[in-house]
Amino acid sequence: MRISRGKEVLTAVLCAAAPATVMAGDGDVNQIYPDRPVTLVVGYSPGGTTDTLVRLVAEYLEKELGQRMIVDYKPGAAGNIGAQSVARAAPDGYTLFLSARPNTIHKQMHATLAYDFANDLVPVGLVATAPYVMVVGADAPIATVNDLVQLARAYPGALTCASSGVGSTPHLLCEMLQLEADIAMLHVPYKGAAHALTDVAGGRVDMQITNVSAALAQIQAGKLKPLAVLSSNPVNTLPHVPTIAEAGFPRLVTDAWFGLVAPAGTPAFAIEKLNQSINVAMMNPRLREAMDQLSYALPPQSNTPTVFKDLIAEETRQWTSVLNTRNIRPLH
Repeated sequence: MRISRGKEVLTAVLCAAAPATVMAGDGDVNQIYPDRPVTLVVGYSPGGTTDTLVRLVAEYLEKELGQRMIVDYKPGAAGNIGAQSVARAAPDGYTLFLSARPNTIHKQMHATLAYDFANDLVPVGLVATAPYVMVVGADAPIATVNDLVQLARAYPGALTCASSGVGSTPHLLCEMLQLEADIAMLHVPYKGAAHALTDVAGGRVDMQITNVSAALAQIQAGKLKPLAVLSSNPVNTLPHVPTIAEAGFPRLVTDAWFGLVAPAGTPAFAIEKLNQSINVAMMNPRLREAMDQLSYALPPQSNTPTVFKDLIAEETRQWTSVLNTRNIRPLH
């Protein structure tokens, strides 16, 4: 499912200060939520662009919830170690997970993990989307996506495509590019985007697809050459870079997304409060400006748990199909 990069303003009229007391159970017991800190588990190591987003969102959620947000890092298996830990946590609304696309295909890529993303975790709401960019080294004899495709056709399997790991979205997009362009490239997985980008800039790997936020500094420094952004609209931090649709591959239009999920069984009043807090926080002009500077965008206008659930289902279907078509096997 494609997520628009457009900076739609949330128009739903939300109450800026939700009542502290909501009814739970049969309606005869008052449940105050939250009345203690909330832990936000992140499936990646600290220090990257995702970490910056997490801390930014946590800061503004704290203001809406009136409680401290504790960020807890549990990296591994493309974020699925952290997801598994939250799936096993108490379903009380005090442990959340920042999910992303790799979680939707964990059954296909990490068969040994003992959790089910679709059933053991429930959606709360999206917190951000982010565009991707296709880059090559500044000295590469490639100026456009068409140049890359023609070179790959001339030398099948010779060009290399870096990613932040097997099963990551950049890996999936590399596979999609090969399907759409009918080319063959060699996938080179790394443990993270930063090391991969360094090797692309140094000419040791030919191409990489990654978040704009991860590559922007090296693009601006002239170390990387952007060929196209994979969003449906131009990206404001890279205004002169064409879209992938303009380059002839509209099926590759895909944004990264990040959303909060909670253990299955979490009370409805907690999910509602959390979702409302996300949407109110996203209306804060300072948060929107900070996200924009990091090349992140607001979630779609209708940001409900149901909308997020539908997105997860569609993402699982779409990318499982890509994995099967490309014969990408589970990791052990």
